[in-house]
Amino acid sequence: MYTALSYTPSSPYIYATNDDCTMSVFSPDGDEEVQRSADLECTVSDVAWFPTAGKTVVDMFAAACTDGTLRFFKKNGTLEKKVDAHDGACIVVKWNVDGSSMVTGGEDGEVKVWSRNGNLRSQLVSYATPVYTLSWGPDNDSLLIASSNKLSIIKTQSRGKSIQWDGLPKDKGVVTALDWNHVNNLIVSGGEDCCYRIFDSFGLPVYTSNPHEHVITSVAWRPNGTAFAVGSYNVVRLCDKTGWTYGRERPEVGSIMKIRWSPDGTQLAGACGGGRVIFAQLTDRSLEYGSVTATLTEPKKILIEDARNADDGEELDFPRDRVVEFALGYDHLVVCTASQCFIYESPNYNTPQIFDLRNPVNLIVLSQKNFAIVDTVQGIGVYNYEGRQLSTPRFQGLRPEFLSADGLSLSSDVIAILDQTDFKTIRCFDTLTGRPLGSGAEIKHDQEITKIALSQFGKSSMDRRMVFIDSNRELFVTPTAQLPGVKKKFAVQKLCTQVDTVAWNDASDMLAVISDSRLFTYFYPHALYVDKDLVGQTLDVQDGAEFGKIPVIKSFFGTTITVRRADGALLTSTVPPYPAMLYDYVNAGRFKEAVRLCRFIKNKQLWATLAAMAIYHQDLDSAEIALSATKEVDKLQYIKYIKGIGSSEVRNAEMMLYKRCHEEAESILLQASPPLVYHAIKMNIKLFKWDRALSIATKNKKYIDVVLWYRKKFLDGFKRSENLDEFKKLAREMGDIDEDAVKEKKRQAKEEEAGRGERK
Repeated sequence: MYTALSYTPSSPYIYATNDDCTMSVFSPDGDEEVQRSADLECTVSDVAWFPTAGKTVVDMFAAACTDGTLRFFKKNGTLEKKVDAHDGACIVVKWNVDGSSMVTGGEDGEVKVWSRNGNLRSQLVSYATPVYTLSWGPDNDSLLIASSNKLSIIKTQSRGKSIQWDGLPKDKGVVTALDWNHVNNLIVSGGEDCCYRIFDSFGLPVYTSNPHEHVITSVAWRPNGTAFAVGSYNVVRLCDKTGWTYGRERPEVGSIMKIRWSPDGTQLAGACGGGRVIFAQLTDRSLEYGSVTATLTEPKKILIEDARNADDGEELDFPRDRVVEFALGYDHLVVCTASQCFIYESPNYNTPQIFDLRNPVNLIVLSQKNFAIVDTVQGIGVYNYEGRQLSTPRFQGLRPEFLSADGLSLSSDVIAILDQTDFKTIRCFDTLTGRPLGSGAEIKHDQEITKIALSQFGKSSMDRRMVFIDSNRELFVTPTAQLPGVKKKFAVQKLCTQVDTVAWNDASDMLAVISDSRLFTYFYPHALYVDKDLVGQTLDVQDGAEFGKIPVIKSFFGTTITVRRADGALLTSTVPPYPAMLYDYVNAGRFKEAVRLCRFIKNKQLWATLAAMAIYHQDLDSAEIALSATKEVDKLQYIKYIKGIGSSEVRNAEMMLYKRCHEEAESILLQASPPLVYHAIKMNIKLFKWDRALSIATKNKKYIDVVLWYRKKFLDGFKRSENLDEFKKLAREMGDIDEDAVKEKKRQAKEEEAGRGERK
């Protein structure tokens, strides 16, 4: 009977311990036993290799033994140190993330923290029942412990509050296995009730499986957090992170006592009660883009199939290494093996671009013009589809080993990264240089962020939009770059609540959202920054009850939205093709064709979308037609007023006011040559920003009496007295205001403004 096993971090050999007090070393493919060590004097119940922290490799492992000792061995099996750890058997041992300490749990119910050299630091907690399993959290401080049917999260260094909950129902046995993933921050556990469960980091249940035939004896997350393995008697399952099962195998090996993944996440090994070690490879992973499907049929083979040519499939061979990760999208296939990256362009799969890799890749993210790969040592690298490296975005506190597809998003010109040390901060970088976008390109939120996504449509970072979901399941939209001359930070706008999942369209700015059992498709989310009143009119709503609970939008390509249900089933939904056609027309500046399309379709949502697009691009003729079709009379009148303004600066400022951006409007007026001081003052007076109006007048040393006159007229109308100190002081200094002089200054200012351009 094999009692424990582990992959080595530096080279993927498998060390497995037997109950006959021996240790076996298997080759990376598991097809042969490389060596067997001498007598270890006692049975080893758990093995933990020193973690690879950055580039540091320490070929040493710790072993928990049934005689109550904690032992340290070199890679060749030489005993380095032995420590008396527990009364009774030492059942489990785990290193923390950076290898600075370890923790053991024993038959005596005690959990102890040890230094790297095996010195006892503290007895963390003591239970009345044995501790069979435990796991470190991503923050290197939290420790998840199983005792009886209870699960507990305890802080080892800080004084944070402990959390305890039922890992399985009372009187249903004990929790036998658990694992806490550092990427998705989810917990999976298995117990004697024959079920496996998924919890979040607060102990709230996410998924509970149906009862299986036998006790769950082992669970283990895949390193990148996309899946986990479950072991039982003669059964091993591969499950998605949401809980549903990818596949199941029934080897005749007895109970699978321990499961461990290889560092690259392509292989797993199991220590079995029948005296064997099993090895499994990840295959049959499938990706789709348009009509093309890429399937990993074998560890070193990918099959490409095109639905438009069903009789002809193409097989790609990688004889040198196993396929670690691959991604399909934007007419490209990117495949990363353990040592190389292959870039294929559809439909030609014969001549890929190839470059070497130093470390195994755990994440690939594609965009229209480039892609990003992430490994735990080098971090993030952005490449174009010719294989040339563009940049390596970095910042203090970057933890690439914790990054997932939810925490990293890429577009043609922007890469956004969720800060893993502060989940309330998103950092945006230029893909070509790797530098932050502008000064302090950080988007901060008051709640922890769980998912980010960049739009793929737009010609520059100024057109780029990003959405993110926070821990309250609220959806927000924000630009990724600041407008010139604007002092305020990123304008974050709330779009929706109770959000389950979100995805941008691949070729437009349409946004698909599943919220409260409904599928929302926002034809033009940027309407939030044009006219908030139009956002609801550009929205298509469909019933999403068929998607069930916890759905995930896998893709939004063209007019097709693909959704993965909680049970693993794939469902599709479609949106009208006309918004995408509208994007093509507007992007090409063909507003007449866009108006003609809307007139032909006669759909209010399409008209509202065109209105918002035309206002953003300042095509006021098209905006006037679209607003009249939506019967927005007040907006139509204001657009007609703007069209009649002769000065381009004033016209642009009024457009900014229409968009509720008064700071931008003021900036346009004051940066004109010469500055339009009177118009800037009058704009602030209309907005009742009296302090700002007086500040502009005082700074430019003109129109102070105009501001005081308007202020007195305002107060007299409401029969109120002055309450602002600055206005009181200036009123005393200047005395009575000459109304005729004020009107003359107003007339001259209007004439000066009119001289900048003729009215239409």
